[in-house]
Amino acid sequence: MYYDEKGLIKMKKIISVKDISLDYKERDIFKKMKGSNGSIGIENISFDVEEGNIFSIIGLNGSGKTSTLKCILGLMKPDKGEIEVFGKKGLRGKDFEKVGYLPEISYYPKSMKLIDLMRYYGELYNIPKNKLDKKIDIILTKLDLISRKKDRLEKFSKGMLQKVGIAQAILNDPKLLFLDEPMSGLDPLAREMVIEIILELKSKGTTIFFNTHILEDVANIADKVAIINKGKLVEVLDMKKIELKQDNFLLKDYFIKTMIELRTN
Repeated sequence: MYYDEKGLIKMKKIISVKDISLDYKERDIFKKMKGSNGSIGIENISFDVEEGNIFSIIGLNGSGKTSTLKCILGLMKPDKGEIEVFGKKGLRGKDFEKVGYLPEISYYPKSMKLIDLMRYYGELYNIPKNKLDKKIDIILTKLDLISRKKDRLEKFSKGMLQKVGIAQAILNDPKLLFLDEPMSGLDPLAREMVIEIILELKSKGTTIFFNTHILEDVANIADKVAIINKGKLVEVLDMKKIELKQDNFLLKDYFIKTMIELRTN
């Protein structure tokens, strides 16, 4: 946060996305697939994410939510456009020690014990060994996994594995956290648990970028919401400004109405 020349408060940009496009038709893997024409992944998308905000992308299946997230993380390279994270072009080197990431689908060795998996991620994040086990216990307690820390992952349900993914994503006290469908497979109690963790991280200054289909969660915690359709940005909603203007605004109804209008136009 800083003040401009007029003395008005301005939020620092943690992520800046400028006119990025990703064309799957030009990717070698799609050219080699028999009968595949590929598709436009994302097209001319631009938005900013401010420090300490919760920013959510919503859209139908295949709209480009995960592709956008992966481009920001550097897991996919856009065909054009620019991405700045922490004020620099792309993430690199030690930047990743400040970033947490929960992918849409996580894969962990089934024979591995939870405590060993968490220690592995702790080493990746360069967390000091004399502090690591204490941090692990605190996080596993918050996610109601502490009693299972010595169990092998093959014994875990889908919902429990999702909580494991969230645990590893926040282990390093990230300044920037990416969550791709964080509520997938979670029961109502676990969902509330994760929402509390997200809000706690925000209160400590963490910037959170997440994709989800659960619009109720988005409406309750997001500061800004980007709507994407068929790889294109439709609009970015400032939830605080909308709430001041409309007492009975329902994100779910607005989203459905917008999607129907786009289909008929």
